[in-house]
Amino acid sequence: MAGDDTQPGRQYDFDTGDLLESSETWWKARGKTAETAANDLESLMRRVKPLFGENYWGDCVEGRATHTMFRRFIDTLVTDLTEQSASARNLSQACYEAARTIATADHNSAAGIASS
Repeated sequence: MAGDDTQPGRQYDFDTGDLLESSETWWKARGKTAETAANDLESLMRRVKPLFGENYWGDCVEGRATHTMFRRFIDTLVTDLTEQSASARNLSQACYEAARTIATADHNSAAGIASS
């Protein structure tokens, strides 16, 4: 894994040259990636949700137990996929908002320079 050959706590110690670079384009691209992830997770959730809807193992102790076990697993998976999708959707919206904030700040700064 990245950073395994460095001292603990030093994996992310890098010099940025005292620069912070952030661009509208970068935030839009990150937002689009998060949006795609949210859509993919929602699609997967819709495909997984109906699995094991019926008990194909029979109306016996083992069949009911097996069906219940699989349904619990699917229900947990659907819940997890739903939460992950919502998280990715929130990240996407936050990234798009960051892009708008940067664009507004750039526009306001340019207007201030032009009026000076």
